[in-house]
Amino acid sequence: MPYLLRRLTLAALAAVAAVGLNMATPPWAKAQIDTSNATFNEAVQAVKDKNFRHAVKLFSVQAENNQHDAQYNLAILLEAGKGAPQDFTKALIWAWSAQLGGIEAAEELAEDLSDYLPEKSIDAVREAVRTRLQARIEAGSADAISQFATFHLKILEEPDYEKAYIWLSISAALGVEGAFQARNDVRDSLDDEKIVDLQSQARTIYESLNISFE
Repeated sequence: MPYLLRRLTLAALAAVAAVGLNMATPPWAKAQIDTSNATFNEAVQAVKDKNFRHAVKLFSVQAENNQHDAQYNLAILLEAGKGAPQDFTKALIWAWSAQLGGIEAAEELAEDLSDYLPEKSIDAVREAVRTRLQARIEAGSADAISQFATFHLKILEEPDYEKAYIWLSISAALGVEGAFQARNDVRDSLDDEKIVDLQSQARTIYESLNISFE
């Protein structure tokens, strides 16, 4: 079985079985995955039928709508150049997006893709992922807030504990599972003299948000 189909079939089966989330993934980074979606199932069938172009079209629509299992599968297709010309840059955008959404296998995929790209391109992908998250936050997504915290811890070249603390503080205030403990863990990495200022920043952002849960 070709590598793409083996890799994608595992992802699809995991998604259909609703086990696409890694237990090691921080709870605040996890998102609900809709595996009953008819479009997703149609895309999976298109892969099985080797109609990769149609699969890319369907997964792309869902990826843009923040379905993280679809983002992962789209990244795999773009990595392999199945259904669309090979594109490591776009594949990494979707792999990181899926990783932030709690898809375990996406982290390994993102690491592989990062090995293919020069640092300049990787920086551009980080900025693209940041921009997507910020747009979702401005649109009122609570999930994007928790994922933005994870972005500052796991996607940046060096963790930004101050920014992570701010966004975890906001997630904790919203009652996101696991954010309270995660915020306190990150706080241990910060200088005490910084905490008051960071709390003030978090409070200002929190009061400006109009949040809904995806």
